Amino acid sequence: MFGLKLPEVRPGDNLAELIVGAAEDAGVGVRDRDVIVVASKIVSKARGLLYRVDRVSPSREACKVAGKAGLDPRFVELVLRESDEVVAAVPMLRLVREGLVRMDRLFSGEEAWRLLEEYPTMLVTVRNGGVWSDSGLDSSNHPPGTFSYPPRNPDEEARKLSEAIRELTGRRVAVVISDTEIFLRGSIDVARGSYGVPPVDRGFGRPDRYGKPKYGGVDCVADELAAAAALLMKQTGEGVPVVVVRGLSYDWSDEGISQYRIVDVGDLARILVATVKHTARVLGVFRALKNVLKLAFMFLVS
Repeated sequence: MFGLKLPEVRPGDNLAELIVGAAEDAGVGVRDRDVIVVASKIVSKARGLLYRVDRVSPSREACKVAGKAGLDPRFVELVLRESDEVVAAVPMLRLVREGLVRMDRLFSGEEAWRLLEEYPTMLVTVRNGGVWSDSGLDSSNHPPGTFSYPPRNPDEEARKLSEAIRELTGRRVAVVISDTEIFLRGSIDVARGSYGVPPVDRGFGRPDRYGKPKYGGVDCVADELAAAAALLMKQTGEGVPVVVVRGLSYDWSDEGISQYRIVDVGDLARILVATVKHTARVLGVFRALKNVLKLAFMFLVS
């Protein structure tokens, strides 16, 4: 893997040219079948998908939610605009103060506490069939008061970027658009869009070394690429929003993340109910009820 540093990306910039130029400057270049992992944020910047909170007029609903959540009504308005549905409000500051979420292992200092106090609630939303924290709004590495928001069709953005790089270089490359999401042990980068590389390995039921059908083999290839690339990208001021992955063996695929979603978010409630009922049948009603909230939370953050 090769991390590429880019100059500050601005609305209207040609991302393909920036990436190809950075690859050449780094002595890496672009080769056929490379996988280019691109942080969603720079796609948003180049497309001009930006909000200024001082230009936002919050709706009545946003003011109502903000008052109960302890958030800026203008921020909540943006979350509502960019979501299809708000499904949960996680009291992050309260959970940390009560020791239920042990954030002390992840940060220290007054700045971190001030950030939690500014955003005491995390709104979990559904957007384009996926689960997002705060609808993917991101203020990091932006001027104060500016938020970027993700493209509505990241698969299409990945395809366009792949084709633009091919026009510039003659090389056929796959593209994964990544974004950072909360996870049970911290945060992890996931794939939001892809083109060229199969998002999921269709290995379920393939024979193992002993000829038995394997209960597994459905690797989330695009997500694994995003997570691996994050080791070079990091999350703060490193300025490495693009990673070139070279040497991966894969079959070319024109399909993207949206076409490989195994579980639709709209079906999560039915899946949860079916799981609780089956758990009650197998383990007993008490244990099923005891674990229902735990299961619900794990569905939301996974």
